[in-house]
Amino acid sequence: MFSFIYRFSYNIIWLFAQPVFGFFFHYQVESEEDLKNLKGPLIIVSDHGSWIDPFLISIAFPFLSKIFPIHYGCWHRYFYSPRFFPWILLVGAFPIKKGLDFDQSLKMPLKILKNKGVIGLFPEGRRKLGGRPRRARRGAAFLYYKTKAKILPIKIGGNFHVGLKSFLLRKHHIKVKIGKVFSLPAQKIQSIEELNKPSGLIMERIRELWIKAEVRYNEISCWDCFSALTN
Repeated sequence: MFSFIYRFSYNIIWLFAQPVFGFFFHYQVESEEDLKNLKGPLIIVSDHGSWIDPFLISIAFPFLSKIFPIHYGCWHRYFYSPRFFPWILLVGAFPIKKGLDFDQSLKMPLKILKNKGVIGLFPEGRRKLGGRPRRARRGAAFLYYKTKAKILPIKIGGNFHVGLKSFLLRKHHIKVKIGKVFSLPAQKIQSIEELNKPSGLIMERIRELWIKAEVRYNEISCWDCFSALTN
């Protein structure tokens, strides 16, 4: 019942947000993965620069995608806030409370993944300040080793300092870069500290997407300059 409601909500949001974001954000998607054939169980991980990131990620996938709904982790203070709770609940998000062990705080996403669902996490834990990267939290790596669900890395560009005025004036050029699904190296986790390295690997996969994009952009720019000089 709830799964149907979440899926229905996602597709209604997609129909509204896709054209609106496409116009006001000059929204673009570039993917190394065949998005039409993606399905759960899947852990989507992304950097985090704006409160609209879950929407930017969700509309990057096709309408009626098999991976809908994407259940995003949300800090419990926002989850239970009267301002956000109805909307957060509508799309199937789950609360994350600090100070609890992973088996307790991540009980719901574990259940979702074991039922072949899809979750969305921001490994940095919160939005970046001024675009500076943060150290990765361990939750995504913990869920991977518990479920062996594949991980899909995403990098979002142009999403900092989004406000109503900049939105209406179309000042942002937002691009979502989607990498290939991957697995973490096989290892036996006996302590929380052993999740540090695989958590770092997850963030590396996310950052690599932007490095690839910048290298491609520089190559194109250099070729344009060369063509202009030789013509």
